[in-house]
Amino acid sequence: MNSKTQQILLAIARPFKLNRLIGWSDQHTLFPFYHTVSPRPLPHISHLYRALTPAEFEKDLDQMLKWFEPVSLGDYLDQAGIKSKKRCMVLTFDDGLSGCHRYIAPLLKKKGVPATFFLNNRFIDNRSLFYRYKASLLVHQVKNDCRSRERVAEFLKIRGDQVEASIMLAGYEQRKLLDALAREVDLDFVSYLGSSQVYMNDKEIGELMEWGFDIGGHSADHIDFRKLEREEMIRQVRLSLEDLQQRFGINTGYFSFPFTSDGIPKKVIENLLKGETVKALLGSAGLKRTGKHAFIQRVPMEPPGVQANDVLKAEYSYYLLKKIVGRNRLRY
Repeated sequence: MNSKTQQILLAIARPFKLNRLIGWSDQHTLFPFYHTVSPRPLPHISHLYRALTPAEFEKDLDQMLKWFEPVSLGDYLDQAGIKSKKRCMVLTFDDGLSGCHRYIAPLLKKKGVPATFFLNNRFIDNRSLFYRYKASLLVHQVKNDCRSRERVAEFLKIRGDQVEASIMLAGYEQRKLLDALAREVDLDFVSYLGSSQVYMNDKEIGELMEWGFDIGGHSADHIDFRKLEREEMIRQVRLSLEDLQQRFGINTGYFSFPFTSDGIPKKVIENLLKGETVKALLGSAGLKRTGKHAFIQRVPMEPPGVQANDVLKAEYSYYLLKKIVGRNRLRY
């Protein structure tokens, strides 16, 4: 759902109480997901999505806890085949960012809320940087330094007013281009990782597990699965989970697709779920039915300037409208 659609739906739903919208739907389990929380802006994220402050995240959490009982992903999966009208919430976080350990987990512990944290294997311990975070850092640089903007424009042979958009268009296949642009403007990604703890380290991940939180896979380096062949999709999921098992003894079998699960063929989903390695697959298409208890679609909770209640009002309104025309199921 884009921001314009969300604003329209929110305007329609504003007169209704969230409690009423939830009651009208048949979606009794909510799957909200976030990335990180930070008391200050993060240059590697600020041009991609909103990172809530700790206070904003706690307010979101309190709003959701008013309507939903928090349960772990494992408890949800154990209820397969059980028809229940109990309102539950399964909370998850993608990318394994340091704010998960520093700010999010302590708050969840205090409130008794279980959660699952999904990790990119190659980024653990700050060993590498997601290419989209590199793009955000480059945009941050050119916005604050005219000379850097000129150098990038000259390198790409584009106008200065096209620089930010061109940087943000770089995909996984163009990640080496981002490295080249960084050299042009004297931006050192390795130095940035050395001075900023972007990701959790092994010790922090171990502590999350000791505190009772679950860990899952999110691919090796956040590749877009829509660009992969079917067999490679399956291989990527299995390698991510097997690596976590070897390094941390994690056997949850939970995997969230980077970016989106849109475009993942039904046969790939079925192949993964019928094996022993994968217990649950998660996407980010909002409130949608998939026809499979262990194939889950989550609600993104980080749109700019919108609190949890409003996000959920828009999502439930959209779901109810789609249900009327039979479009509330994921087609894959």
